[in-house]
Amino acid sequence: MARRRNIKGVLHNFLGTYTSRYSDFDGYWLFGFLVEVIRELRIDLIEVRAECNETTPIATAERLGVTKFSEQMEKAGLPTSCIREAHLKITKSPELIDGFVNGWLSSGYQVKFVVEAVTDLGKTYESTMMIRQEYNHWKFLAEPGLQRVYSIIKRK
Repeated sequence: MARRRNIKGVLHNFLGTYTSRYSDFDGYWLFGFLVEVIRELRIDLIEVRAECNETTPIATAERLGVTKFSEQMEKAGLPTSCIREAHLKITKSPELIDGFVNGWLSSGYQVKFVVEAVTDLGKTYESTMMIRQEYNHWKFLAEPGLQRVYSIIKRK
């Protein structure tokens, strides 16, 4: 029998699958598009909003969040009824940060993902992940609008 304390693992695994390279929008990594249009985004992981039917990066992020969270709950053998509320908060650093990727200096944003769930018994669980998203500027100059994204993942 699954226990509510497994929710901590569910949240950790959710962030891993949600931020993976398989989270895409039109064949490109979803978060490459999101950092261009958000400063902060809050997603309800229990209820799907009507606007999620649109084909925008934000709507895709919301749909993907609800789907991935539900999948992880199911894999853990936990019914969604044991969760009162669950939210994902995505926050982008306000300024570009310089760093090295494969030996090359590149600028990018620090993106923080915080998922929080409150059980039906009132206990709160949280998991956090930081991604440093880097851009290849030479690729930008050669093909405007096309992004080559690298990520360095740091888990908390």
